[in-house]
Amino acid sequence: MNALKNSSTALLPIGKSKPQKSITVFIAAMLLAMLAGSVAAHAQAATLVVTAVNSGRFYGDPNPAFTATFTGLRADDNITAVFSTVADSSSPVGDYTIVPTLVDPDGKLSNYTVVINNGTLTVTPAPLLVIADDTARAAGQPNPTFTGMVQGVKNGDDITATHDSPATIASEAGTYPIVPTVKDGSGKISNYAVSISQGTLTVTP
Repeated sequence: MNALKNSSTALLPIGKSKPQKSITVFIAAMLLAMLAGSVAAHAQAATLVVTAVNSGRFYGDPNPAFTATFTGLRADDNITAVFSTVADSSSPVGDYTIVPTLVDPDGKLSNYTVVINNGTLTVTPAPLLVIADDTARAAGQPNPTFTGMVQGVKNGDDITATHDSPATIASEAGTYPIVPTVKDGSGKISNYAVSISQGTLTVTP
């Protein structure tokens, strides 16, 4: 009993132990290291700039083959692009966006910070040539039925022409213009750059 009475026991203080504090500090250090590694990896990523090349065509024509420039692409990385636009051959004159979409069969895009620049497709008026045919008649006779042609109509647009002349049955011998007038049954003439070639009516004595 005396031995028990004279012995002393050291009691540890109640609360967080030193091992627990060390674990917390260790986890925090690991998280900071992972964050630093992620930031460093991002900083080391190459910048890939893909820019669609602007293009143009006439109204009614098919879209051309679109292309792009690649800046920052490593030589061994098989990264290409395909392109889309809302414009087709029936789209009216105007500007349309060319959108590149990257194709990455080998999974290399994660090594890049990618910047994509869209391009512009410009649809311009299609050339339309309206031609009146030359013809002749004798003085004192009525004008014949004038003829001609319209060249360059696209998409089956309802664009035709009529022809007339200031010459009348009473006109003296000489030459007179035959003037075409464009008829736009489909409301599409704004998609054309129209050139008119007059004909000649020759009135003989």
